[in-house]
Amino acid sequence: MCFGTTRKPSVWQRRDRLLGALAVASFATLLAAPVFAAVPPAPVADPDSVLRITFLDVGQADAVLIQAPGGRTALVDAGRDEIVPLLRQFDVSGIDLLVATHPHADHIGGMAGVIAAFPVRFYMDNGEPHTTQTYRRLLAALDARPEITYLEASPRTLTLGEVEIDVLPLLPPGTTDHNDRSVTLLVRFGEFRAFLSGDSEVRQLTHLMNRGAVREVALLKAPHHGSDNGFTWDFLNAARPRVVVISVGPNSYGHPRPAALRAYEASGATVFRTDRHGHVSVQGHESGDYDVSFGGEVALRGTGDEPRDAPVAAPGPTGVPAAPGDAGLRLWVHADAPGNDHANPNGEYAVIRNVESRDRPIGGWSLCDRANHCFRFPGGAVLEAGGQIVVHTGSGRADGARYYMGRRQAVWNNNGDTATLYDDTGAVVIVLDY
Repeated sequence: MCFGTTRKPSVWQRRDRLLGALAVASFATLLAAPVFAAVPPAPVADPDSVLRITFLDVGQADAVLIQAPGGRTALVDAGRDEIVPLLRQFDVSGIDLLVATHPHADHIGGMAGVIAAFPVRFYMDNGEPHTTQTYRRLLAALDARPEITYLEASPRTLTLGEVEIDVLPLLPPGTTDHNDRSVTLLVRFGEFRAFLSGDSEVRQLTHLMNRGAVREVALLKAPHHGSDNGFTWDFLNAARPRVVVISVGPNSYGHPRPAALRAYEASGATVFRTDRHGHVSVQGHESGDYDVSFGGEVALRGTGDEPRDAPVAAPGPTGVPAAPGDAGLRLWVHADAPGNDHANPNGEYAVIRNVESRDRPIGGWSLCDRANHCFRFPGGAVLEAGGQIVVHTGSGRADGARYYMGRRQAVWNNNGDTATLYDDTGAVVIVLDY
């Protein structure tokens, strides 16, 4: 892994000295027996000690503050703007572990300021270089602080006092979407567990599922600000979160998306949002019990031994297979866009889900409404095993998980319509009447 050519040799040397001293172990081995401590263990805490994870209200951005018993502190992402005064409000005087999940501005925008303002011991990122001025400022801030040690985001377990942080496996290098190379973390304190997802989307979540890296958790940071391509049902059924926190602010993307909100609610989780609740703080106890608070008041209490809901399936219509062998696909339509449908064509969309354990090539396939408004998938398009794709009515940049019909007005009828998926020969694959 590398920081890119804009890094000074001092940073490269610092990184190489550290990584050369570490033995590489398998992910399973690291989970079974932590072998690397990012910081020395803190003094043994009293029985009432808690882990506090606070989702800072930084608008349409991410900043997650982890405060372990004994005073150890980690910060995962740093918002879009200056957040130093905000951190001081939470009594932060130094940071043991600073993590940039990926190099987008809404995750690293305030990081240079954090590095300049606080002592930082360890810094971790996904090794993906970027060309933005925001990223260059971050590199300059790191180069100005040679005492900061770089950690590679490879599968390992870090120790933050009494808290253990599992660094989960990244997708292989070469992934074009920075979101799907987000550093993901499983935070553990006794029986309490939290999953911090960065901007992971379907491909990364499926990768984690395939690697056996997803465990039941009390707390889930909603991937990608509550995007509709930031969850899969298999992932939610594996994680079974009791609490979901969405870091979100005013935005033009429609975050959090209705499909994601419905999915989190259907999974049995209680949802909190920074745009509505401000800073959301979750206190985890070694017993697995937890409290959720905002505005200085406790809003929810839960116990580590409360029963889990049964696994759930996608809500709403799922489509009717047109022929034997096509039961592995599901289709549903979100027809009612927020506000005026014609003014917000991307607010309506169709979702196609693959419930099989094999990838489905869909290049040349078409999705049409009753009036024969159609979208044709480009050659080479693939619907991955256990994954889903979203087809928006309006315009945008396709990324393999999201496609756009390129229409200026709404297509799907709010009062009922028919969605038909055809394969590349024109044969009907699946039909949905709603």
